[in-house]
Amino acid sequence: MAEIRKKHVLICCGLLLAVVVVLAAVCVALYFAVFRPRPPRVAATVVGSRVSDFEVFPAPVLNLTFDVVVTADNPNYASFRYGEVVTVVRYHGDDVGRAVVPAGEIGARATAAVAATVEVDAVKVMYTPYFPVDGIAGALPFETTTTVAGEAVVLGTFKISAMTVVTCTVTVCSLREEESTPQCISTVHVG
Repeated sequence: MAEIRKKHVLICCGLLLAVVVVLAAVCVALYFAVFRPRPPRVAATVVGSRVSDFEVFPAPVLNLTFDVVVTADNPNYASFRYGEVVTVVRYHGDDVGRAVVPAGEIGARATAAVAATVEVDAVKVMYTPYFPVDGIAGALPFETTTTVAGEAVVLGTFKISAMTVVTCTVTVCSLREEESTPQCISTVHVG
């Protein structure tokens, strides 16, 4: 009788162990196949620039605005919460404009677009040593940098932090009030 009980206990323990191993394997497979957090895909585009006033002589005058749209695609099965989206405009490496869009959230497996308008500080542009030469040539080279940082949390346990920096170069042809096609590079930092 004791041997039968021992045999039943061993069978029950073996079955319980097998169930635990199978459940662990299923959870690991689901994590790597479905629930693994991934960084969002972010693209920033300079959709337009407006030159409302431009003169080099007798006194330099420049009124310039950039419109930037940031599109983020969240491939996760959890929402992606991001902090403030900061867009900075630089002229020959000097910060000449900044726009901050409030923090937000992108739903699971969704895409969201955030728009920002950056007014360029004309005084900072005009008092650089490059402005007279660029102004006479009629082509002002700018660089926009947009930073999006946030975190995705899957099942309340698995987290991934990601920061994306999108840098675009755009040349504003002030005499013709048009811009070149922006060239953008995106860098993702995960972890």
